[in-house]
Amino acid sequence: MRSFIKRNNQGGLMRLAMAIFFAIAALMPQRAGAAKVAADTLSIRDVFVSLQSEPVEILKKTTRLDMLDYWDADSVYKAVNAMDGLSWIEACTPEYMKVQLTPVSTLELRMLHRKKGSTVVASVYTVGSSTQAEDSEVRFYDDKLNELDSKEFFKTPELKDFFDIPKGAEITMKEIKDMIPFPTVAYSISPDEDFLTARLTVGKYMDVDNYKTISRYLRPEIRVKLK
Repeated sequence: MRSFIKRNNQGGLMRLAMAIFFAIAALMPQRAGAAKVAADTLSIRDVFVSLQSEPVEILKKTTRLDMLDYWDADSVYKAVNAMDGLSWIEACTPEYMKVQLTPVSTLELRMLHRKKGSTVVASVYTVGSSTQAEDSEVRFYDDKLNELDSKEFFKTPELKDFFDIPKGAEITMKEIKDMIPFPTVAYSISPDEDFLTARLTVGKYMDVDNYKTISRYLRPEIRVKLK
């Protein structure tokens, strides 16, 4: 009788172990799948977890998954990044995401659905602070997260596009170009429409009087349509 009970206990333990194993196995694809990008199921969450670009590499993939788990639980998780600072999700929808990577940098991700059913991912990485002019880097990726030529998707604005100079103005576009040899531009992407908003951010490093002059003709922002 004792031997029978022991075998039955072993059998019960074995069944329990197998049940736990299969339960874990059922959950594993959900987490592993976030790191493995499939073209037919690509989501903005997959992009955030799997994207291999320098800005987001300060966060381990497991940390990115944790950030998403907390977001799903209606909680903002301020995760420690590789620079010993804090990163957190500011917005996350099925097709748009914004992450505060550091106190001076943000990353925006957006799914773009092209003709014939193809999907493109737009990435906007912006660095700037109260003392440093904001400047952005815009990149595009295919559904396997291979980088694409940005020229295929938008035309970089020229300096003149940021100004509205009427006839008889006290300054010419040529003079403005001489004042701004290296323009800095901050971009943001619309969460639900296919355009970028661009702002000229040269005020931080220009001569005060010169900036006061050009600001009379400076457009607060311009829209850049994505192709």
